[in-house]
Amino acid sequence: MNFYSKLTRGYEDYLMRLVFGSKVETDPLSVCVDTAYLDFNRTLRGISKLENGAKLHTDAVDVLTNSLGELKETLKTPTDRQTTFDDWHDDTCAKLISVYNGSHTVYGGQVQKWVNMTLKYVYTLGEERISGFEVAYPYCHAPLDKIVIGQLAKYGFSALTRAWSRLDYHEYFERQKWIRNKFLLVPLDVEFLLWLGKAIEVKHLRKVGV
Repeated sequence: MNFYSKLTRGYEDYLMRLVFGSKVETDPLSVCVDTAYLDFNRTLRGISKLENGAKLHTDAVDVLTNSLGELKETLKTPTDRQTTFDDWHDDTCAKLISVYNGSHTVYGGQVQKWVNMTLKYVYTLGEERISGFEVAYPYCHAPLDKIVIGQLAKYGFSALTRAWSRLDYHEYFERQKWIRNKFLLVPLDVEFLLWLGKAIEVKHLRKVGV
């Protein structure tokens, strides 16, 4: 089939607007934060009934957005970027939990999904739309949810002590280290393939513990 269109990114832009809405053209980072929230907010039972629920959400969005801006700056220094990213991730999740502290209980498993899926959407939109995050990709964590956990079980991932959304941050981070030790692919690549139901090839598994 021959195509005669002179557009380069025209159809890609159309798809992005169709999926993410017109705001993707003016404030793409905000779109990533908002879309990622929808991936886990069904587990935030009871917050919508709180008198200050809307303010809590707005405050949490501000915390995450500001923290993402800080991430770009912290990774500019070529030191131990993995440790730098892990510390940033831990601190960001703690800040998000603290926003709700006192009004509602929010867990590490919930906020990891928000942070990690936001970054996944950032990379989905690409460097041209949201610049400055490319350097972080190898160090990002794999978003954990029911689908990915089910796929990881095929590779020896043991059952969680509780539902993914109710994980505390310590157990969550131990599972991230397991993923790093199991696969040669970076965690976001692992999650991407597993979420699509694709198998990880043997050549992409580490020999130790396989």
